[in-house]
Amino acid sequence: MIFLGLSILSSIGIFVAFRMFSSYGVHTRQGIMINYLVAGIVGLVVFQPTQFWLQEPWFAPSCALGLLFYVIFRIMGRVTQFNGLSVASLAAKMSVVIPVSIGLIFLDESLSALKLMGIALGLASIVLSAGASVKGRDLLWPLVLFIGSGVIDASLNLFQHAMVDESAFPMFVSNIFLSAFIAALAHHLLSHERKVSIRSVIGGLGLGLVNFAALYFILRSLALPEWESSLVFPINNFGIIAGSTLLGVFALGERLTTRAWTGFGFATLSILLLYFAK
Repeated sequence: MIFLGLSILSSIGIFVAFRMFSSYGVHTRQGIMINYLVAGIVGLVVFQPTQFWLQEPWFAPSCALGLLFYVIFRIMGRVTQFNGLSVASLAAKMSVVIPVSIGLIFLDESLSALKLMGIALGLASIVLSAGASVKGRDLLWPLVLFIGSGVIDASLNLFQHAMVDESAFPMFVSNIFLSAFIAALAHHLLSHERKVSIRSVIGGLGLGLVNFAALYFILRSLALPEWESSLVFPINNFGIIAGSTLLGVFALGERLTTRAWTGFGFATLSILLLYFAK
């Protein structure tokens, strides 16, 4: 449960970092590029992989996953800044249905009454917490964020089970971040504004640290034998919803309706049900 808690806190930090980008004049594209460079370097320093991984079966898929990380991160930044923190967390975390479905259907994970009730309450909490603030004309990018986030989570889970053993874990994580950095760098070099500001470097540094931590701790949680992915992802995502809702209200000045507070209560209850369903 410790790894899950750290993953939740780190993921909330990602949303906060994006919110601060617009407040402190950080260029989003530049900050994301620096973020992935920082996360990749941190991975190499922390893990100190000793093998060369170009011939590994997961190398090409992890490169593709790194590219998707960059694209979805750009979209997450846009949704957070233009639609709000709660809407971004709604779109990203409602996607939990995708990896949970993959785990239940293809990985033969268990489905108990408590787990089903917890997932149902959690999904209801997401809709109640932020659904009312999403207008029909603003649905496109949150929808793309929903699909992309779900594909990323499902891919991580499948790779963890099918391709990546314990010894390859450090190389797998590092390669995802470095591939995302290469994609971000290519985009940066093709853009008109190539000068990187010091604010973007500082913002990217902070984002890179929490981004590395979020991926590292969720993968560590998935690696625990007693925790199925159909429990890990819901608890992680509903915890992020609850935590970012509280943070949005008390630290960022966002105002919630009675309906949204009801959603927060549902999220808390769903986490308890899922925990006891373990």
